[in-house]
Amino acid sequence: MNKLMKKTSRYLKAIADPTRLKILKLLQHRTSCVCELTSVLGLAQPTVSRHLRVLEDAGFVESERRGLRMDYVLTEDDAPPMVRQLMGLVEEWHEDDQEIKTLRDRLDVTVAEICGSIPVKEDHVSAQPERSEYSS
Repeated sequence: MNKLMKKTSRYLKAIADPTRLKILKLLQHRTSCVCELTSVLGLAQPTVSRHLRVLEDAGFVESERRGLRMDYVLTEDDAPPMVRQLMGLVEEWHEDDQEIKTLRDRLDVTVAEICGSIPVKEDHVSAQPERSEYSS
């Protein structure tokens, strides 16, 4: 098998798993950390981390350190061309799927409960709530 075929196979295997597709759909909605994805998906942390590692190794997601937490975002412009093409398809898939909508709603609630952050704008930049003098 030539190099291009091996890469193609790796990319397709990375998105062939239903859990990884769900993770991609959630990350399409907003930047998330492992603890948020674990809670929303109802899976163990090592399982979610393993899925994220496959997606990161294939070039679909990137990890970004934000203070003490590690956030995951969809890979943008620096992704390989085939990954960008596949992500274009993934972004269109399951947009009307009720399970995906439910998971996204859960993610929005989970963000505030678990990590204490506020919902993130479309630019995928994590925001922390401001502390006032009345906060404890």
